[in-house]
Amino acid sequence: RPPRSTLFPYTTLFRSPAAFIILIDQSGSMAETVVIDRKEVVKAKAVAFIVNMLIAELLNRSRREEGYRDYFDIAVLGYHGDEVASLWKNPNRMFMRPNDLIGNELSRVPVQRERRLPDGSTVVSSVCQKIWVEPYAGGKTPMYHALTECYRLCKAWCGAKAHRKSYPPTIFNITDGESSDGDDFKLQEIADSIKGLSTEDGAALLINIHISSDAERSPVLFPESKKELPDQRYARLLYDMSSEMPAIYNESIVQLRGRDGERFRGISYNAAMTDLVSMMNIGSVSANLLF
Repeated sequence: RPPRSTLFPYTTLFRSPAAFIILIDQSGSMAETVVIDRKEVVKAKAVAFIVNMLIAELLNRSRREEGYRDYFDIAVLGYHGDEVASLWKNPNRMFMRPNDLIGNELSRVPVQRERRLPDGSTVVSSVCQKIWVEPYAGGKTPMYHALTECYRLCKAWCGAKAHRKSYPPTIFNITDGESSDGDDFKLQEIADSIKGLSTEDGAALLINIHISSDAERSPVLFPESKKELPDQRYARLLYDMSSEMPAIYNESIVQLRGRDGERFRGISYNAAMTDLVSMMNIGSVSANLLF
């Protein structure tokens, strides 16, 4: 069942954090460049930038006058070659909470950040971006292995007594290519297994972000049907693997897409940088609902 739309009191959220698991394709093809927002960027660098922004945003939502509250469990796993590994500074840690991450970034760099306004225009500002995740590209694409590890993490997290009343986990899988270690059936099976995990508040959400090198294709965000995607086997497989978004997300999705709709899938194809940031923020809407 979809997550409920009622608001948690802060005390309940503090006892029952929400989980975010980010899977990053770090295969060799992520060293290729793509045109995003009319700029040529290396895929791996673009993905790391987006993920670091999401982490910073989750920490910002956790900040209170007295300090940071541990509202979230955050895992970031990279997959390449035959390896799936935690990308935190301490690779032995899977989940980190806000107070674990404060002061534990790898570095800080000045970046130009674009923010889209309601009228469609963008505003550019210079900010100091904290870096927890660095870009990497090399080897094959062991997506099945990554999703299997994600299932193991989610199952253990959902099964913990302290998380039974938590908002269900949200998983972002960011990839640019076809899996090297699983056929379509196995990938669909493991995706369905992940989506079958739940807390008392609802089922886990699996959102796939497909970064395509096809500059000729228009961006697709939260499609209502496969027909919105190109006639490409892998793009449509990722559509089937993705969760149907609960109704509480609809207003934000309609605003992002610029047109009405009712039933959306958690997938993007060939999206612009600003749209990907917006998409991941929508995917973490549980944090917005809680405050």
